[in-house]
Amino acid sequence: MNLTPIKKNQFSRWKNYRNTVFNSLSDKFHEIEMEKILNDIDWFCYFLTNDNNQIIGLAELSSRNIVDGCLSSPVAYIEGLYIEEQYRGKGAGKETMRAIHRWCKQRGFTELAADTELENLGAQKFFNAVGFNETYRVVEFCTKVENT
Repeated sequence: MNLTPIKKNQFSRWKNYRNTVFNSLSDKFHEIEMEKILNDIDWFCYFLTNDNNQIIGLAELSSRNIVDGCLSSPVAYIEGLYIEEQYRGKGAGKETMRAIHRWCKQRGFTELAADTELENLGAQKFFNAVGFNETYRVVEFCTKVENT
């Protein structure tokens, strides 16, 4: 499995994958976030390509200074991961994780983290199967800071 950097002219395919992974977000949100990601030195977005150079999925990775449950800093973080269904259960997930681990080692990371929604049992099963340990279960909140 290879991590192939996403180019700006591949926005459409990238957005299609993001719509699958983050299906509660609007197209406009994706477009704004994708532009920000491309200009952020702490985000790294790749298509997953097999040995035939076929795109079979997406990996969005980042570098975070603080991650609950991790002791090092910075920590490599899987922001989004998607493997097309016809490649699941055939080793593509494990190959993808090996590629991500190589990527982490090349950049000096010693820990890799991820999260998933509480109801996404398939993702939880996947992360457990590829060596992750659950650290916390949380519900996150956000609000706008208002002028007072």
